[in-house]
Amino acid sequence: MNRRDFLRCVGCAAAAAIAGCARPSASRTTGAGMSTDSAAPKPEDLSYCGVDCKSCDVFKATVHGDREARTRAARLWAKTARQHWRMEELDPMILDCRGCRAPGPKHKGYGRCPVTPCAQKRNLVSCAFCGEWQHCEILNDIFANNPEAPGNLRRIAAGARDR
Repeated sequence: MNRRDFLRCVGCAAAAAIAGCARPSASRTTGAGMSTDSAAPKPEDLSYCGVDCKSCDVFKATVHGDREARTRAARLWAKTARQHWRMEELDPMILDCRGCRAPGPKHKGYGRCPVTPCAQKRNLVSCAFCGEWQHCEILNDIFANNPEAPGNLRRIAAGARDR
């Protein structure tokens, strides 16, 4: 590969990463080559409930205008829409979320997440710091759609204990 092709390739990858389009690798390593998968994520990098917004189809659909992601998200969130938002059908085109930590309106056109007001009322940066999170009915509904979230909360709580 010549220098021009190399720079073009690296430049595209960097631009994709900056734009948030690049998929993170399954395992990250530190400079010493040690895996950081088990490291506690920063609470501020996730939603209050432990969901990684950057991996959420609703967030990706909103930020990138991805119709396929909207359709996947509508299928995934259909049960929640019926149970909590009183919607018989969830139209993919109304799904819009910029993440609970984003300034301004969080959701448009569908139910409001009760987690953010609860965490803010308790002055928590993450549900991981609530003594009741493992038995929370609100979180259980979210965990059904986002199975990685409880593990994220466990790692945040463990990381706080280790400090």
